[in-house]
Amino acid sequence: MRQHAHQIDLRRLRSIGFLFLFLVASNSAGVAQEKDATDVIKINTDLVVFDVQVMDKKTKTVLTDLTEADFEIFDRGTRQTVSYFSHDELPLSIMLLLDVSDSVRPFIRRIRDGALEALRHLKAEDKVAVMAFATTSELVQDFTADRNLVATQIEAATDNDKLGIKTGFAAAMDNAAVRMLNSPRGNRTVIIVITDNFFFTSAVQEQIVLSDLFRSGSVVYGLLVNTSNPYASLNGSYHPGVDRYVEQTGGEVVYANNKEVAGKLALLIDHLRLRYAVGFRPTDDNDDNKFRSVEIKIANNQRKDKKAIVLTKRGYYFRRRSN
Repeated sequence: MRQHAHQIDLRRLRSIGFLFLFLVASNSAGVAQEKDATDVIKINTDLVVFDVQVMDKKTKTVLTDLTEADFEIFDRGTRQTVSYFSHDELPLSIMLLLDVSDSVRPFIRRIRDGALEALRHLKAEDKVAVMAFATTSELVQDFTADRNLVATQIEAATDNDKLGIKTGFAAAMDNAAVRMLNSPRGNRTVIIVITDNFFFTSAVQEQIVLSDLFRSGSVVYGLLVNTSNPYASLNGSYHPGVDRYVEQTGGEVVYANNKEVAGKLALLIDHLRLRYAVGFRPTDDNDDNKFRSVEIKIANNQRKDKKAIVLTKRGYYFRRRSN
């Protein structure tokens, strides 16, 4: 009970802290960003698994015919043996993070309909959770394979403005990242953010969010909807938007106008199916809990005619199981 109460106190402190940071950030858009955080995954198993997408550098098409022999893994410069490989075998745990703030509300029905349509592209074993956010955020549906239940909760979440009119993205993203820690074990964890990317995130908020994302091992995908808001910055050039989290976790950003949401969201889910899970057991099994940089390359064999872009995380913290 004491540990549970301690966890609740920590969550309350974090919530208070985020509320303070959000209020400060709303009036401090010029705050300088701190140095980029190092991209990591924290794990508690001997097997280190990376979620990997490979694209042709010239055509930007996703490469789908790779085999285990095509991948090379280097842990702090030392080549490792690939001990796990799969392609669209592990089920997905997807958190749909829906922006329902005032800037997207005129188009919320199309965004809702697009999200509902895209659910058809999931497999029966995939699990979906839904979180809506505006000034505050709310988990409206925990992970489930019941598509009808998800559809009902999406409609309910987009039917009113009870969460406010502003865009408290940082607190919502952190809430989603923490929730991903309780996603079904063994699944690939993904957060898909649907937003117009119109918000400000301070450097302090960003580092808190990234820390929890790395801890959950989640990949962030962004569906950035052009709502014709003259103040919106879809590419995040004015402020740290969704793009930063996508870049850090090896995900993907797709742009859409409000009429393209269904098709582009379905495209994102299809691309998730084209990712590989590549794992290894470190030759250095010292449980030192230090950051280990990792590089994943495409082997120079029969693919000499193709230059590939590998999207994945940059490293991990090694923690062996105690049992």
